[in-house]
Amino acid sequence: MEGYAYASLDPHKEYYSWHDQKYGLTESLFRLSDDMKVEPWVAKSLDIEGNVATLTLNDGVCFSNGNPLTADMVKRNLERMAEVNVRFRFISNFKMEAKDDKTLIINMPSPMPTLKNEMASPEFCMVDLDATTDIDNNPISTGPFVVEKFIPEGDISLVRNEKYWGGKVNLDAVKFYSMRDAQSRLMAMQNGEIDAYDSLSATDIEIFKADPDQYQLFTVPSQARTYMFMKPDRIPESVRKAIILAIDRDAICAFMGGVLSPTYGVFDENVAYGKVQIPKMDLAKAKEIIEADGYKLNSNNVYEKNGKPIPAIGLYCYSGRNIGDMAVLIQEQLAKFGIPTEIKLVEDPDGTYMTDKDFDICFYRMTTDKTADPMTFIDTVLKFGAHQDIIGYGSEEIDKEIETLRFTVDPEKRAELANKMLQDFFDANVFVPLVTYNRNVVLRTGVTNFSEKNPYEFYQVNANTTAAKK
Repeated sequence: MEGYAYASLDPHKEYYSWHDQKYGLTESLFRLSDDMKVEPWVAKSLDIEGNVATLTLNDGVCFSNGNPLTADMVKRNLERMAEVNVRFRFISNFKMEAKDDKTLIINMPSPMPTLKNEMASPEFCMVDLDATTDIDNNPISTGPFVVEKFIPEGDISLVRNEKYWGGKVNLDAVKFYSMRDAQSRLMAMQNGEIDAYDSLSATDIEIFKADPDQYQLFTVPSQARTYMFMKPDRIPESVRKAIILAIDRDAICAFMGGVLSPTYGVFDENVAYGKVQIPKMDLAKAKEIIEADGYKLNSNNVYEKNGKPIPAIGLYCYSGRNIGDMAVLIQEQLAKFGIPTEIKLVEDPDGTYMTDKDFDICFYRMTTDKTADPMTFIDTVLKFGAHQDIIGYGSEEIDKEIETLRFTVDPEKRAELANKMLQDFFDANVFVPLVTYNRNVVLRTGVTNFSEKNPYEFYQVNANTTAAKK
């Protein structure tokens, strides 16, 4: 298998659990099905009555060392999550008590109707905190595989969990190689060095399509999206509006050859909370808006106002996940319209413009619908001081709306509140949804059950996965 390399396997920190779960090392309390429904996994059920939630564990769940998973150990794992991951700090407000070995009682400050959805996030996995001595390199968890060898920011080898609580594990072992270069992945697949990978390039897709006897190709729209933030204090509103209307997403996706699909919102349009979408490309309207604000095209095909051309707007981006190519295409489209830009390429967006907030326009990628509910995106982007509150949009007033959403039980009312908040956000003309990623997966003939039809990137290897015959 092929995968990205990370520095740690600690599943409660950062987003490391997304990879731990792909490896078959960890399992969350609940899981998301291929059709985005929340299903039991390590936990059997979560019943909420008012401010009290009752979590019941599945029968026979144990760690890879044979130690049973108890409700008290779940409590300790949740407490650790709250300590080490700011995204789950809300858990620190819970009062939790193990009623018995399989039942955890959670007292919440207010009703939290999305708690079950949250528990389907990969971070809600369990580690044997008593037996684990090196959580960064070898966490003891409940998945069908255990770590044999882990090289930080390198490869990881895993072997079958002989004490897996979920039944028979088909594979003896699995290895994930660190291959960030698309050409390396393609060659490794063609040479028989690996049996599966996702995040295919357009070239990969065409090659594997042409050889159906040897390869199985699967495509499913994911919930991962790339979007842009635009700084309102650096770019006038009329120019921001024009930029939104001048981007041709269809052309971008056609150039990428099946890797991407256009998106105009942060959620699928067919879900109740995804009704807010930005307008599609309309060059005539873009021209009307920018010229109504006093801009005129000069002889260099650049809009100017009062004799001053629009200065080159910085497009801050990184090369991974096709984002660098996307920036080049948008640069060409905006130049043709009359808005000059210059590309500012960085290696790590989180360590640069997402932290210091020094940008004109920046690109970012996120799984926007991680739990089949709008809360995660809104909490991460709109909440004051959140990691992606980088354009000065968050406020105390918006935070009050977010807290109302957080504790609203009725699904229709939740959708109404979410759509209202997103409409206000889009109306500020500071945020531009661009594309959603197609989850393209290639499997060598004989490989099965690689979670290839699931729209989420944090599922891959599992107990039922089979390998190609050599």
